[in-house]
Amino acid sequence: MKNFKSFIALLICTVLFNNLSYSQKKQNVDFSQALRLGDNFVPPKDVEIMRGKDKSIDWKSLENKVVLLDFFSTSCGTCIQIMPHLQELEQKHPDKFKVIIVTAQDKETLEQFFAKNKYLKEHQVNLPVIYNDSYFHELFPHNSEPHEVLLFRGKVQAITSSGSINEASILKLFKENVIDLPLKDDYGFGNLFEKLNQTESGLKAGVIFSGYQNGIPFQSWKFEQDSLSGLFKSSHYNNSIYGALLSLTSHANTRDNNYIPRMDRVVWKVRDSTKYYDFKDEKDTWMVKNAISYERFDRQVRADSIQARIILEDFLNFYGLKAYEGNKMMECLILSHCPVEPYVGKELIETVTYRSTTAFSVFTDFALKFPPVVDLVKNDSLLIKIGKYETLQELNKQLMAYGIKAEIGKAEKKVLVIEEVN
Repeated sequence: MKNFKSFIALLICTVLFNNLSYSQKKQNVDFSQALRLGDNFVPPKDVEIMRGKDKSIDWKSLENKVVLLDFFSTSCGTCIQIMPHLQELEQKHPDKFKVIIVTAQDKETLEQFFAKNKYLKEHQVNLPVIYNDSYFHELFPHNSEPHEVLLFRGKVQAITSSGSINEASILKLFKENVIDLPLKDDYGFGNLFEKLNQTESGLKAGVIFSGYQNGIPFQSWKFEQDSLSGLFKSSHYNNSIYGALLSLTSHANTRDNNYIPRMDRVVWKVRDSTKYYDFKDEKDTWMVKNAISYERFDRQVRADSIQARIILEDFLNFYGLKAYEGNKMMECLILSHCPVEPYVGKELIETVTYRSTTAFSVFTDFALKFPPVVDLVKNDSLLIKIGKYETLQELNKQLMAYGIKAEIGKAEKKVLVIEEVN
């Protein structure tokens, strides 16, 4: 596949956008009604509500509970994934915590969604949903969901992301009447030099590294001309060092390669890898402690690949790091030729058609169900139709109909090496 790296970038973006629902455009948002942390919350006179046990919401009775407004959309995978967790928290602390789902979507759309969603049915999720909402969206404008707002004793206590909503934070707020959680501000924008009181006239060029920037949305690498200074700006906000290096090496390497960003293809030559990546899934807690932000202003514009190599040097010099491609013998899922055996079995469900063995390898790699894939078949014209499977044996029954067999074995694969050099 000639444009393999572009394909991977598109694949990753597709997955991310399927799990993140964008609900409001900045240019269409009226910020005049927006509430900030510490502001008084005035409940709406009436709301349209469905699901849950109550036919209405008694806001007065909720003043002594921590109330979570969980902004949701049916296209937001993460929103759906966290609902059982939120319900469990409420059921565990019914006298302290109340969850209210908020969406701008209409009742018919929601009824169809909840009727069909197997995951929410399996977990018996039945939280109250405010629908056709405009009131709360005006108070708490955002452009990505999930978007979480904590209310307590009539005030806005937190505007944050789903990673901050856990038992510890809820109990802390209930007990201490105050909490400091990372601010989710989808309309914030990063400019680290401005935070150092650099004016347009004083800013010539330079580089700055910093840690987590509260209120600035996550941003992967972006190369653009700064509208204020006219300088060429490279920026990256609130991501892990690993995320920064992975993206940089992708930008810097103009050769075709088949590196898939999965952790078993990273070699850590560092003293403590936990500061580079959130291995324990601590989410916001980890980000506040370990995330990095970066800006570089240049007078000269360069191709992205060249600029990425220069920034890699910045990382090497600042962190004492380098990131480069290597090779490692590892356990792999090896695709090889075999005699054709017609498929005999249950009717295939949830089928996906792959237009080559390369495409099948890429998607299988990205699913992380098996070790990294080695494609020895390399047939770019073979259409492969694969249904749902749980085991390698089930997969092979389908693959052998195309003269392909998948086996676990040892093979050499490209890896990303992250090394501390001092």
